[in-house]
Amino acid sequence: MVVALNALSFIPQGSRWQLESIDLHCEVPGLYGISGGNGSGKTTLAQLLAGCFPDFLPGTLQGSGLVLGEEIGSRPLVEMAQQVQLIQQAPQLQLSGCTFTVEEEIAFGPENLCLDEAEIMARIEQALTFTDCHALRHRHPATLSGGEAQRVVMACALAMRPRLLLLDEAFSRLTPNAATKLLQQLVTYANQQQCVILLFERSLTKVAAYCLQTWALEQGRLS
Repeated sequence: MVVALNALSFIPQGSRWQLESIDLHCEVPGLYGISGGNGSGKTTLAQLLAGCFPDFLPGTLQGSGLVLGEEIGSRPLVEMAQQVQLIQQAPQLQLSGCTFTVEEEIAFGPENLCLDEAEIMARIEQALTFTDCHALRHRHPATLSGGEAQRVVMACALAMRPRLLLLDEAFSRLTPNAATKLLQQLVTYANQQQCVILLFERSLTKVAAYCLQTWALEQGRLS
C-alpha cells in the first residue's frame, strides 16, 4: 500500500482548523484525484504525505497514517524526497536556483542520489520526453515562463523516479492542451514506473477521466 490513512486527524500548530478523520487508500499505480477549495486542507494533506511533518509542518497528529509502509513523521523530509515528490503551485519557488540550464536542473536530484552518469542521462531523457521539455533543454531556468517552469519542475520530480507523486494544483499555469497532454503522459508514466500520483485540484472536472478514484475535501473532511 502506497498510501493508507485511517481516521487520521491533524491540527496544525497554532490553529483551530484541522483535518478530521481522513480515510484514504491508494495502492494500484495510477492517478487519483482530491478536490477542494481554498481552506479545504488540500495543501496540508499533501504536505503531510510528502513528509513535512513534524519538522516543517508542526502540529498534533492522531490516527493511523502510512506512506510507503512507514508512519507519517517517522522519516525526515530529505529521506522521503527520494521516493515521494511534491509539486506545488509556484514552480519558480521549486527550482534550485543553482543551475544554468534545464538539463542541469533535472539532473540536480539524481546527482544527489550519487547515481552513475549513464543512469542520470537516461532519467533526464525520459523526464524531458514525458513533459515535452526537449526544446527547453539548454534554456536557463530563470528565463522560463510559468507554464514552462511547471513542466520543468514536473520533469525534475519524474527524474527522481518517485513511488508517490503529489501534485498540488500543478497544472495551474498550463494551457488546456498542454495540461491534457501531460495528464495522458502521467497515466503512462504511472503504469510504467508503478507510481501512485495524487492530484490536488480545486475542481476535478478536467482530470477525473484520468483518475482511478476521486474524493472531495471540504472543511478538513474527506468524502
